[in-house]
Amino acid sequence: MIEKSIIFDDLSDVVSVWCDAAIDSGELARVAGVIMDRNIPFVSVAPECVPVIWPWLENKGVKILSRFVLSDKKVTEQQISDVTMAINSAFKRGAHGAQIFLAYSALVGLVEQTHVIRDDLFFEKDLSIAIDINQIDSDDWNDLFENLQKINATSLLLTMSKDMGDKSDFVGRFYGMLDVWNSENKFDVHLAFGQNFQRIEQALRLIKSMRPELIKTTKVFINY
Repeated sequence: MIEKSIIFDDLSDVVSVWCDAAIDSGELARVAGVIMDRNIPFVSVAPECVPVIWPWLENKGVKILSRFVLSDKKVTEQQISDVTMAINSAFKRGAHGAQIFLAYSALVGLVEQTHVIRDDLFFEKDLSIAIDINQIDSDDWNDLFENLQKINATSLLLTMSKDMGDKSDFVGRFYGMLDVWNSENKFDVHLAFGQNFQRIEQALRLIKSMRPELIKTTKVFINY
């Protein structure tokens, strides 16, 4: 826990917690204690962990975000039906929002099939759209922003499943996002790069230098 404490101290202004799906109930209770002690605003958990951690965090000002994955490159009506039912169930058990992980190619389909019901399903709840930054090219950002605006997303969660070093052009991709950022974007920037602190540091430096107004709402999810 010493190393985690140092990490949380270094990133105290932006840190949030990511809990692995395999975490047990006792460890979830300890995580809840750390979250409350450090006033951490968000915790990301698997759907089955929501009712376990919720009693510890109820009325503590911490938002529990439950993770859902759409694994195909395109989404079907059945997948949308299944995931909306699962999200609604998580809300009933204490989640304050949902993080939907999907391929960039599936985003348009998700938006087209859910934007009409978005406000009903996510009434007073957070909707975070999670996409691997390696799938987003420089000319994709404006379309991505438009789709997030259409679905009224509360945050864009950028992930990176594989760091290919210089071949990934991480800095260029992140720079491209900030370069075309516009005033119509009402959603926050969240980052989930695991323990890749080099990429976290690069991203935060770019935000602070290019779009310093975003740093107040930027969150970095650190694996617990």
